[in-house]
Amino acid sequence: MALLVTGCASRASEPQPTPEPTPTVRLGTVARAEVGVRLTVTATVDHVVAGAAFVVRDVDLTNGTLLVLSTDPAVMEPPQLVTVSGTVVDFSYRDLSDRYDLGPSGPYRDFEGGRALAADEVTVWK
Repeated sequence: MALLVTGCASRASEPQPTPEPTPTVRLGTVARAEVGVRLTVTATVDHVVAGAAFVVRDVDLTNGTLLVLSTDPAVMEPPQLVTVSGTVVDFSYRDLSDRYDLGPSGPYRDFEGGRALAADEVTVWK
């Protein structure tokens, strides 16, 4: 009997593994990507900001949206599906405005200091 009681007592004193912490915020694709990394995203068009700048929406994106900058005018409208390939960049309206002909700064305030995708190729799915 003594062995049985002792065996049970020693198991209870063994250290128990601590559970792995789970993130409370799901990091999106762009949040995980380093600046300068090539990325391809397929998502729906949320809205067109200016001639060559548009916002796409998908659950795997940071905050659900991503600003896409292209040197070619955007020929799409919500909720079309697009596939965009390009390079992850830090978004600064002041630094990127002339290159992408962004227009007035107001629509870009929510993206300032965040990440954007400088597109090399945009495919619009019909």
